[in-house]
Amino acid sequence: MHRVSPSLALILLGGVLPAATPTRGDALFAGEVPVIELTIPDLGLKQLAQEPRALVEFTLREPGQQALEHCSIKLKGSYGSFRQINDARPGFSIRTAKSTEQAFHGLTKFQLNNCAQDGSMIHEQLAGEIARAAGVPASRCAHAYVTMNGKVLGVYVIKEGFDGEFLRPFFQDTHGHLYDGGLHTDINPGLELDKGDPKDQTKITEFTQALREGDPAKRRDRLARILDIDAYLRHLAIENILVHGDGYSYRANNYRVYEDPSVGKFTFILHGMDNVFGVDSWGQSSPRAYVFASPVVAPLYPGASVTAVAQALWGDKQDRALRERFRQQARAVYAQAIKGRDWAKRTEEVTANLKARLLAVDPKEAARAERRGLEGAAQVRRRMEIVRSQFEDAEKLGAPGGTIGLGPYIWNVSTDRGEVRESKVESRECLYLKKAAAGGQVDARLPLALEPGRYRLSAVVRTRGVVGGGFRLRLGGESDRRDLPILAGDQDWQAVRIDFAVTDGDPTLVLELRTDAGEAWVDRNDLRLTRLP
Repeated sequence: MHRVSPSLALILLGGVLPAATPTRGDALFAGEVPVIELTIPDLGLKQLAQEPRALVEFTLREPGQQALEHCSIKLKGSYGSFRQINDARPGFSIRTAKSTEQAFHGLTKFQLNNCAQDGSMIHEQLAGEIARAAGVPASRCAHAYVTMNGKVLGVYVIKEGFDGEFLRPFFQDTHGHLYDGGLHTDINPGLELDKGDPKDQTKITEFTQALREGDPAKRRDRLARILDIDAYLRHLAIENILVHGDGYSYRANNYRVYEDPSVGKFTFILHGMDNVFGVDSWGQSSPRAYVFASPVVAPLYPGASVTAVAQALWGDKQDRALRERFRQQARAVYAQAIKGRDWAKRTEEVTANLKARLLAVDPKEAARAERRGLEGAAQVRRRMEIVRSQFEDAEKLGAPGGTIGLGPYIWNVSTDRGEVRESKVESRECLYLKKAAAGGQVDARLPLALEPGRYRLSAVVRTRGVVGGGFRLRLGGESDRRDLPILAGDQDWQAVRIDFAVTDGDPTLVLELRTDAGEAWVDRNDLRLTRLP
């Protein structure tokens, strides 16, 4: 049984989104696996060793095709993925020409990613396909077998570059400004410009100033004039679905932002999805492995996201209309891109195609690609199961009387004078809380984003040796409440519950052992949340 991360935060379903249109390079991204031979002169190799980001001239060949002369190449990657030119597998950014006369499968700008952070070598492709299915701009990816100066580098992910051809399926006008967010760099006029007039900073300055507006109401109005907010909310939903912990929503990292002249607004573009569908194994000896990379960092939780856009939209006080708007956009993303689609099967199809095309080139690499791809497909399958279960739970809570089990969810542990861990007692699978000394805290927490309404949290609990306080259920921010039911001493399995209302904010549910000493066991199978009339 997999633990369900609150990454999507119990949001509802529905909606219709725009779809991408065909463009050049479709054959490549439909399953071709080209063999790419890079020939870099000695002088160019020396220059790349000294200046990795400098563009040097090289020749690109593909067996049976005319060589592409006078192309440009540089090294790519950041802390986790950058490799020097003399390393085993450097990553490359390539430009064949500034016109289509010398294009590679329709591309004049693309990357060869070394997948240093993606052992499956397939996740970025699948993440991009999911995003595009949801109407969220993201690059297409394929695979290539690469050699450099006769040296076999192996399988790489080939990714289309950010240029006008990339923008065309998503935007009416592709002549606007396209900015590179860079490494942990939020919106500001100094962002690196991929495309557009470097002298014209009017719109990016307007965007920056809107984010810094002090009055919350004026700030939201100014942002609505310069940012496509619905598109941003879809981008946020996709990053949560993918657990894109290295993207904009989590770390103000790995993103592009485009100013569409036809509407005068900015849209975020997904980027750097080589570390997604995160898999962890909290308690490796336990059978309860779950799919989860990092806790949700979304503006539905006050203070959780430090990105400028999240703070500007939500700030310290949550907006009910904006929260509902996010739910609707997330519903649309789920309905169009996830529900009814088998992305694990799609991953297996890509893997089978890659293996078949590599067999004639490098049988050993074909075998490795199959193994990596099937492992990646298993990760995708587990993550999609988690995503579906969260949306299905949200649907159940959409009407009074709806009940869901909270046992499968990941409860965050907070303890400084005790412990919280998994335990099995009397055939019950439990969360076990132990307090070893007076002072401090021992609790498990679950943040959720719920529709406004009335709810009941219920549990079945056993205690032993609880003195100087007791076990209780409560909401985050209510640690000083004295009217909550408390279990103390030695109690056999007891049903406890609290009722609460959700208005403008999102609750954090807390299982707390507030005592000098003692133990408590919470039966996971009887942890429930119910929507009340």
